[in-house]
Amino acid sequence: MALLGEEIGTVKFVHTYGAGLHSGDTDPDVHDPRWQQRQVEDFVEFAVVAEELGFDGVTVTEHHAPLMTCPSPHLLLAAAAVKTSRIRLGTAVTVLPLYSPVRVAEEAGTLDLLSGGRFELGLGRGIPGEAQIAAGRNLSDDDLKRAWLEGVEVVNRALTQRDFTFAGEFFPVERPTTIATRPLQDPLPVWLGGTSKDTMRLAAARGWNVMRNFGSNADHRDALEDYIKVAAEHGYARSGANMMIERFVAIGETGDQAERNLDRLIQSFGQFLTLYAAGGRRPLPATDGEFRVDTGAARENRPAIAISGTPEQIVTALQQVIDETGARRLLIETFSREEARLFARAVIPVLKERNATGQRKAGDAVNRLLITRLRRPCEGGMHGSAVDE
Repeated sequence: MALLGEEIGTVKFVHTYGAGLHSGDTDPDVHDPRWQQRQVEDFVEFAVVAEELGFDGVTVTEHHAPLMTCPSPHLLLAAAAVKTSRIRLGTAVTVLPLYSPVRVAEEAGTLDLLSGGRFELGLGRGIPGEAQIAAGRNLSDDDLKRAWLEGVEVVNRALTQRDFTFAGEFFPVERPTTIATRPLQDPLPVWLGGTSKDTMRLAAARGWNVMRNFGSNADHRDALEDYIKVAAEHGYARSGANMMIERFVAIGETGDQAERNLDRLIQSFGQFLTLYAAGGRRPLPATDGEFRVDTGAARENRPAIAISGTPEQIVTALQQVIDETGARRLLIETFSREEARLFARAVIPVLKERNATGQRKAGDAVNRLLITRLRRPCEGGMHGSAVDE
């Protein structure tokens, strides 16, 4: 079952994964192919673990910088597709301006076939510095914007039409074209990542979904309301089930353990920022939540989208996100297998129960469920996940 649509009221959890950030190595040789190989293998293994734990989906990000061994997210997901059978798989995001959009649509179709109809395509404009390096040429911000808009239109046509053409500046399709590998899902779920209302409206006009990681909860709520309105104007019924909010999570059984895990998260994040900035030669993006530092935090390099604490505190923090934004999809990233297991055991079932359609379980009932899950050893299976409901 897809992450969206059919179950408007259900809260779902997608674990995103930045290959390379999860190594736990304090001083990795990021240019060593053997280290890089371990990161690739770790992601595929994690996709299997995430399925066993009952996450609704797993996504992989795309970055073209040292420490992040994920410049080719579609290849990583192809490997994960043949190792899993139920969990949804997606990109968060595929940096569309770097590719032929026809090729992106074909690979999306191939991944949907390979996974048995479990792929969800995330698209984004990407970070200008990375995009220029990966493209091998300088692209102005205006070039990137125009290429992005053209790419979105071509992907949309390629996924929905046969024998289409497109008179484009960057991606012309001059003769009638039909992609060779059409997805099993009709329509294929597509998510646009971005912060501006223009991006939200671009998604709304096509009945696509949106991912956000920058801005306050009030900003997200405002964007959702505008998105729903614009979608309705184009004949689509959208809701909070079509918006996903991202958070980094440091979780521990105790407060001290959570603090230690937060330290590890901050260390990994700081390594990435240092390597990405390349000694100040590359500016950090100003409107991407995955790069934003909480300047008011006591710890240096604490990510602005990070939350930390015991399971009870994480439940409270994420419930606030759900209530204040209206989003029913949460894109979370823990930085160790142990934290992913604890989150799946002690947070996901509580928030799903608390936010079940037509009811709000609170007080003693929720507390009893939380205590039960904390005491129970981690089990296999889906833990009531909506994937196989």
